[in-house]
Order: sequence, then structure tokens, then C-alpha cells
Amino acid sequence: MTLEEIYSELSAHAIQGLMVHDQMISYYCFLNLKGYAKCHMYHFLEENQNYLKIKNYYLTHHQKLIREKQISDPKIIPTNWYAYERRDVDTTSKRNAVKTGLEKWIDWEKDTKKLYEKMYQELVSLGAIADAKFLECFICDVNEELANAESLYIKKKAVDFDINSIMGDQDKKVKEYNKKIEEL
Repeated sequence: MTLEEIYSELSAHAIQGLMVHDQMISYYCFLNLKGYAKCHMYHFLEENQNYLKIKNYYLTHHQKLIREKQISDPKIIPTNWYAYERRDVDTTSKRNAVKTGLEKWIDWEKDTKKLYEKMYQELVSLGAIADAKFLECFICDVNEELANAESLYIKKKAVDFDINSIMGDQDKKVKEYNKKIEEL
């Protein structure tokens, strides 16, 4: 891969990450899970910063604009949800949706980590060590986000996605992520 191709791939993935977290915000807002929605709002804002860092780094250090690639819709929200109102969501559906939502988030972060590690290797093979070092912080960030997502999944799985446990998380998560958003 060329530097241009690598940065085009990173940029496209960052934009798709914005789409993933934007849809996850709506996903959890629809389920009336404001804490989980706030978590994804934080990650949306963080992804936006990362996207801008990637664009700025490439422009500043390589003096070129990134060629944008075609980006597919991640389709996080099931199509049939559009036929319902929030009050139509029963407890079983909410439990299943939380499980599915966490699995989708974990899968996204695993894919992101794999992509970043692959791009890191590509940069090193090109001898673009400064670029690889720049990407290294993104790898560490996604690795931490993946660990947090997996930890939340394991905690909820341990109680069989109990609705009281899920609902009990919300106020704490809102406060936690409001603080993190302020720190961005």
C-alpha cells in the first residue's frame, strides 16, 4: 500500500466510526438507555477528534489532501425498529437489544484494532516510522475501548442481561460520560 492509500483507508474508517457511534446513540436513545447513549456520544466526539487528527497529520506532514473513499452505512439499527415507537419496546426486546448492541460495538472495535495494526505494519514496511508512531496512539485507544466494551458485556452476561442491572447503570453512565465529554 502507498501512504495515500493508507491514509485514505484510515480516514474512511474514521468516518464510518462516526456513523457507527451516531447510530449507537440513536439505538440506545430509542431503548431509553441514556447512559449507554451518552457512552456512544463520548466515543462519537472522540472519533471526530481522531478523524480530524488523521486529516491534519497527513496534510501537515505529507502536504496532501486525503482522497476520500466510498463509505458504506454500518446499519446498526434494525430496519424493523422504524415501525415502532419507544413505548412499544418490551423488557425482553430491550434485554436482547442491549446484548446485540454490545456485540456490534465489540465487533466494530475488534475490526478497528485489526485495521489499525495492519496499517501500522504497512507504515513500518514503507519506512514511515513517524507515521507509524502517530498511529500507535490510536491503536492504544481502541484497545482500551475494546477492553471496556468487553468488560461491560461480561458484566451484563454474568447477570443474563438482567433489565434491573441494565437500567441501574444508566444514571452512573450519564455522569461518567458527561465528565469524560467535558475533559475532551
